[in-house]
Amino acid sequence: MAEEKVPVPSQGTVNEAGGSAGQPGAGGPPQQMQIPVDASRRETAYVNFVQAHINADEIYLDMGTFSQVITPAGPDPIVLTHRLIMNFVTAKRLADLLRRAITQHEQMFGVIELDPQRRLRVPPQAPQPPRPTGS
Repeated sequence: MAEEKVPVPSQGTVNEAGGSAGQPGAGGPPQQMQIPVDASRRETAYVNFVQAHINADEIYLDMGTFSQVITPAGPDPIVLTHRLIMNFVTAKRLADLLRRAITQHEQMFGVIELDPQRRLRVPPQAPQPPRPTGS
């Protein structure tokens, strides 16, 4: 079993000795406990399409692939293969994680353009200074 441990702040949970740990308002800093994570059943999937459905309690993310192939019969369909359902606390954590990852990527590689028409254009090349010739 592939296992790692993730620190999680405990909030009003019962510890192994039967006492309470990390009670809200206890006056001290929240305690952290290590919770094992079993990744042995994790699957990997590539997606380039996502749509969201929202209700009062959860967010549903339907994910899949879009080949962007246009045939004489019309475009290939978008194939939805996975649905993620999460509460708003988890969704906010995911949004924060993605925001930080994208910011770091853009700092290293430049801004990610969302407009497909702008993405397809070749950016103008900056003029290159003339190379000095060896005389």
